[in-house]
Amino acid sequence: MEEFEFTARIWPLRDRMFRYAQSLLLSSAEAEDAVHDLLERLWREHDRLTPGRNVDAWVMTAVRNRCYDLLRKRRADARRNDAVAGGAERSTGGEAERWEAHEMVRRAMSLLPDRQRETLHLKDIEGCPTGEVAALLGCDEAQVRVLLSRARHAMREVLKKMMDDERTTRYE
Repeated sequence: MEEFEFTARIWPLRDRMFRYAQSLLLSSAEAEDAVHDLLERLWREHDRLTPGRNVDAWVMTAVRNRCYDLLRKRRADARRNDAVAGGAERSTGGEAERWEAHEMVRRAMSLLPDRQRETLHLKDIEGCPTGEVAALLGCDEAQVRVLLSRARHAMREVLKKMMDDERTTRYE
């Protein structure tokens, strides 16, 4: 793949790559690092990339694999250090309600099983077609629809419970 083709086909995917990595890693900083490292690696090996393949799906698969590697490393480090990492930093913006809603959805998504969270992100946030999601996850389209249905149902239940808990704590 030539430099101009790399710039035209892969560089525009970086925002999508970041959002996908962030949904898997649940950390903006780690997602930025993962995407940066991956783009750097892809650039170093751009002469080996085949121009005719479905670059979008291939790049998103590379993002997923890189994120899974980081998650495995994170879990191993946590076990080794016997510590639990976590917590999101609160934004200092003036849109507190919007931030709270966003944070509630992020927390609800983080409670989903990995496969459901990944399917929901790819389909509903990234807007990928079902066939592309199936190819990325290595399953058929029917299984994607089942995963998506279960993920949406679980999100509704978790968000409902969170909202009920929030109402209860406000009125106590």
